[in-house]
Amino acid sequence: MRLTLLVAVATARACVTLVAALTFWAAAPVAVGWVPTTVMTASMAPAIEVGDVVVARPVDRDALVPGRVALATDPDWPDRLRLHRVTGFDGDGSLVTKGDANTAPDSSPVHPDAVRGVGVLRVPFVGLPIVWLRSGDAVPLTLSVVGFAACLALALRRGIDDDETRPDGDADGEGRFAKPATGGSPAATDAARRRPRTWALSLAALVTAAMVALATPSHAALSAVAGARGFVTAGRVTPPWSLTCSDGLFSSATVSWRYDGWPARSFDMLVDGRVVLTDLPPESRSARVPSGWYSLFSTSTVTIRAHVGSTWSALSSESVRIGGALLGFGRPYCR
Repeated sequence: MRLTLLVAVATARACVTLVAALTFWAAAPVAVGWVPTTVMTASMAPAIEVGDVVVARPVDRDALVPGRVALATDPDWPDRLRLHRVTGFDGDGSLVTKGDANTAPDSSPVHPDAVRGVGVLRVPFVGLPIVWLRSGDAVPLTLSVVGFAACLALALRRGIDDDETRPDGDADGEGRFAKPATGGSPAATDAARRRPRTWALSLAALVTAAMVALATPSHAALSAVAGARGFVTAGRVTPPWSLTCSDGLFSSATVSWRYDGWPARSFDMLVDGRVVLTDLPPESRSARVPSGWYSLFSTSTVTIRAHVGSTWSALSSESVRIGGALLGFGRPYCR
């Protein structure tokens, strides 16, 4: 039993120490003007994964060469940061960037003056709680907080491996703990007992301060160049996907879709490329196809378009097929 407790305490202390070390390396570079950035998308996978923290160091323009990972103000989203690899230069000297996981370069080049630095340090996984917090994933966030709290409580447990206590050698075999070894004053004993508590509070303060630093909203942090922090963004709009069609008993066909990109301003529904519904609310994930001229002898194609911001949009590459029915008065049905 004592061996099991010893192994559990040692494991918990190792986990807490690892989290503290990763958190320290992710947040400490702020003190020298470097920029830690929590990765929110998988556009740089597998080199950089969601939840990693990348630390960027300010550099001269000469260091912005192809192959370097640059952190810059996104020209498409001035209130966000983009972390992509430099692949070349355009005609006016701006940087052409591309996410390792993307099939094409970013649509907008980055001016060298917009670059905040180049990636020099990757701290894996430490930003996952921030990702879960920003995306509203309560289950993994709660489990991670509870798990860390449990490890911290177990790491502070006093056991047979601590110097302050030793098993009593009485014959009753109750395994009681004797008093601290003689020669120490009461004040020294109290100080020894307070050390784990002080260590725990210091560690909690370190982790909390680091999480606050790494979770600073990008639109606030961008006002200060030296201390800028932000979240990695892909330089393209994600279109709706997984389109499906379902028929109602007395209603027209309903088209459903999924969307997990940037917060949408609105959605449009198009039939054969013609907009039939516009300004669908951003929380919409389904809509009925409006009545019209849908022939029994022809098939129409329905697509969904997402609008992000005032000028950016993306049309779904998937579609569903609908058609009319005989004497259906133009009511569309799934094909």
